Amino acid sequence: MSTVSQVPDEVRVKYLELLQAVITRFGTNSFLVKSWAMAVSGGLVTVAAGGAGWAVAVIALVTTLGCWLLDTYYLEQERLFRSLYDRSLTPEPGQVPLFSMDVERYAQSVPWRLVALSRTMRLFYGTFALADAAAAVVLVTTS
Repeated sequence: MSTVSQVPDEVRVKYLELLQAVITRFGTNSFLVKSWAMAVSGGLVTVAAGGAGWAVAVIALVTTLGCWLLDTYYLEQERLFRSLYDRSLTPEPGQVPLFSMDVERYAQSVPWRLVALSRTMRLFYGTFALADAAAAVVLVTTS
């Protein structure tokens, strides 16, 4: 099996374009999950405050946490493919097989907990989770 360093430049460019397309797709998916999380969380809290009750606010919280986990998966995969892309740019002979999409060898360098608890994820989803939880607590105490 040939490696990335052993093929013509045109083939290497195609391989890198393929990897970049996968990275872009994961980034787009992450953006869409954030959009949905914001819309669903805001909508459910609005409905809960409008008289539906604290249970709907709890559903908003659970939905936010679920989106957080899904977004973590997409960002983790994006980082893994970025690692593969970076490794494919300057491969050592015999290291990266041509058109390899195997990112498992980089899993140790991208732990999902660090992705889930990164500053941006905590700020984005943490804000919505706190707002959902606060709405549920307020609605429980006022009912």
